[in-house]
Amino acid sequence: MSSDDVKVTAEPTSRPKQRRMRDMALSLAVLLVPLAVFYWAWNWAASDREVSVVDTSEVYMNAASLGLDAVHPELPEEWKPISSALATADDAVTLRVGWYSPDGHGFQFVQTTGPVDEVDDRLTGAGEPVSAGAMDWAAYDTDAGEAWVAESAGSSIVLLAESDGAGELPQLAGGVAAGLN
Repeated sequence: MSSDDVKVTAEPTSRPKQRRMRDMALSLAVLLVPLAVFYWAWNWAASDREVSVVDTSEVYMNAASLGLDAVHPELPEEWKPISSALATADDAVTLRVGWYSPDGHGFQFVQTTGPVDEVDDRLTGAGEPVSAGAMDWAAYDTDAGEAWVAESAGSSIVLLAESDGAGELPQLAGGVAAGLN
């Protein structure tokens, strides 16, 4: 017999070792512990998030020069203006200011002399009546969240909030009402 003719046969293996619950728990821990550490680190890093605050004075000044008696919402210092824009179309002036709330939600304040449905086409009909900030508002559900609309001195004011920030709309509405007085 030559070395090429040697056949090696494997011994039949015994039944696979039974997995125990402890082994499965350890396997899950190996996967879940790094995920939990990552989640905690992400929340810790995002908890003191800085936002870019914009100066809205120029946009308000331009709105006034176009004849819009622009409302400056009187909000606590924790509310930060994060965007502003001014648009004109068909004799309508539209002022938009984005706000970042203390709870980390984004809002949009819109004041327009044009039709409200040009701000958002879902703002038609009477809406649900809401009182906030000593003003009467019409509340609308939108795909993105909630919108409140009020009329004031020849213009319409629209407050837009995502679903998770809708609870802070009364505070924003109160700041708008204070800015009107």
